[in-house]
Amino acid sequence: MARPADTAPAPARRGRRADQIAAAAGELFRTLGYQNVGIDQIGAAVGLTGPAVYRHFKGKNAILVAALMRQVAMVDELAIRADTAGGTPRQRFDLLLDGLGDLTAHHDEATLWRREQRHLEPAQRAVFEENFVQVTARIADGIRGIRPELPAPDAELLGFAVLTMYSNTSGIRGTLTAERLRELQSAIARAIAACELPAATEPPPPATAPRLPAGRRERILAAATELFDERGFYDVRIDDIAAGAEMSVSTLYQYASSKTEVLRAILHRGAEGLLYVTAETLAAVSDPAEVLDALIAGYIRQTLGMHGRIMRILAADLLYLPEQEQTALRETQREYVAEWVQAILARSEGLAAEDARALALAAIGVLTDISQHPRLRARPGVATKLAAIARAAVLTRIG
Repeated sequence: MARPADTAPAPARRGRRADQIAAAAGELFRTLGYQNVGIDQIGAAVGLTGPAVYRHFKGKNAILVAALMRQVAMVDELAIRADTAGGTPRQRFDLLLDGLGDLTAHHDEATLWRREQRHLEPAQRAVFEENFVQVTARIADGIRGIRPELPAPDAELLGFAVLTMYSNTSGIRGTLTAERLRELQSAIARAIAACELPAATEPPPPATAPRLPAGRRERILAAATELFDERGFYDVRIDDIAAGAEMSVSTLYQYASSKTEVLRAILHRGAEGLLYVTAETLAAVSDPAEVLDALIAGYIRQTLGMHGRIMRILAADLLYLPEQEQTALRETQREYVAEWVQAILARSEGLAAEDARALALAAIGVLTDISQHPRLRARPGVATKLAAIARAAVLTRIG
């Protein structure tokens, strides 16, 4: 696997203590957010002072690199182990899924990939993405091993869907036990891998051209949304937003008292707007059996459209709001997910509500991540293929 130049080497090359630091830091970054964690906290997690951590790493960014590369290496090792274990292609693929399930359900290792890679330097991110592509390719190869007739692009799409489903573990978990979570994710992964993707040829969604709204508040929100999505909340300054909105900082402060207030407005708009659009979508559906398909189609339209990036900001930057604001936004999210849960339960007799919630969040997470992946979202027929993947996930047969 490639390794970022001039950054922390892979943990195995650094030593056991550095690996402990990277593992502890990864857990802190996952639960608190990269920007909310200090060197002293990382040191305390492994029984060191903050300055002692610098004997192993140059700084927090180098620790993040090591934590991310450690996790990708762990998945890569699982794939290699499955490939060399012998047996049939199905047995090797099942072994890989079993390893991924244990890694995420019992340790939540993969969640860090989804959120914190944007804090890497451009060269570091390029190397991380190269390694991530290699891991995705291993899963895609496993799928083609059991479905040799599958076109390579479709296998790649399904492989990415499986991997990103596991990276959404922290959201899917809820009140499930680790063992039940592992069972559910294993079943979802197998359902996605077996999904029949239609040979759709409709053009990909058009690229949305940047537009500067007429109203000043709207210009602030539009500029901030683009910046937060590209660079992350903490790496954007208030004067960056003002420049993007083509106004002075003093003018911006007439409409928002802080960067946090801007983030709050964006996330509330995304969460409440999704409920509004969903209510309108479901009002046109008369047959209860069609509700689930309508929810899937409506969410795909949102994520592939101009407001799709808000969904990614919501997943990545919610934890940088005050706790009370986080609670309010999560309640709004629960209201939306409740529509999915009800629709899934109507189609799956005997399914527990908590299991239905896990299926819903798995599908929503996969749709969000694929729709925001520049190369995958640009494929012809992507909306139709996404709908097939989402249906496979939410209608997974649970033992």
